Amino acid sequence: MPEAVQSQEAAEAAPPTIVLSHFKCDYSRIADIISEAELQLPYWQQQKDAGNIWDTGLYVHAWADEWNVGRFMVAPSMESAVAANAAAGQAFAADHPDSNALGEACPSHRDNFYLGGPSANAEGAAEGGTPTLVLSFYQCETPRIGEVLAEYEEFSVPVYEQLIQAGKLRGAGSFGHSWADEWNVGFFFVAESIQTFVDAWEESLTMFPEDATNVIGEACPAHKDAFYALGPRTGG
Repeated sequence: MPEAVQSQEAAEAAPPTIVLSHFKCDYSRIADIISEAELQLPYWQQQKDAGNIWDTGLYVHAWADEWNVGRFMVAPSMESAVAANAAAGQAFAADHPDSNALGEACPSHRDNFYLGGPSANAEGAAEGGTPTLVLSFYQCETPRIGEVLAEYEEFSVPVYEQLIQAGKLRGAGSFGHSWADEWNVGFFFVAESIQTFVDAWEESLTMFPEDATNVIGEACPAHKDAFYALGPRTGG
């Protein structure tokens, strides 16, 4: 996800659309859900190759709330994300009519659409393994979302880029409300593990300049974090 958000921000005038789909699943079926996601990868790859999406992947509960399975998608627009989801789903269902682990195991589901915001340059970051995806959500005063993201770009992005270059993070970025719920601003981090993220986060708090502002503290009274393990994804 970080590579797709960052590269497309550089290449396109319009910010990318980030779709976060969350599911409440029977945790005993997680292995089945991951296996099904691996089967679906070629169908998502077709959509990526056609330019309809730039990246998508599954993530599963590591230390989070009741929404224990998720899928992210980075796409040129909301319309292309919706169309790619329908096309990939229909093609997969035609070839695998008996495969419906996600539908059987996950009775509750929600989707949120965001616009990609400033992100740290993740070029050269480590790859492979099963990295940790951290999602931090905030409820912010809507008129101040632009200020929150501008503050992130000015003060946070340079800090996280230093940590990425030092191999302590794999990626970091932001997103703001497009068509979503009350959690209207979010930040993502990708790290080797929960512990390496925690270590990097604690180090980052010592790296901000003395004149750093606190718009997010003033404009965003509610906040929550969730930790996931990244699963099958197209990459990019």
